Amino acid sequence: MNVKTETVTATKEILYNDHYVGKPYTVSATGVTANSEGKKIVPAGTILPANDATAEGVLLFDTNVTDGDRTATIVIHGFIKSAALPAAPAAEAKTALKDIQFIG
Repeated sequence: MNVKTETVTATKEILYNDHYVGKPYTVSATGVTANSEGKKIVPAGTILPANDATAEGVLLFDTNVTDGDRTATIVIHGFIKSAALPAAPAAEAKTALKDIQFIG
């Protein structure tokens, strides 16, 4: 058994309110650059798999992919704070994410 101990901080809140529907999604470690601590973190609010017409959802929490792909939750229906996202949603992504409302 391999056990790691980590200190974590509270993640950024991307939800505008508590109404949302999420589903499991495998977050890929491919192409993620390590931070100054050597960790590969995909930030909450990332539109996956890409910020374009292929968008399937918005990552609910920061996801650590340092040790490889991880299963996390993406929001597929609900209200998202636009200002809390790491990048503004592209027009194509907004169209693809028809059940998500981006607010503020």
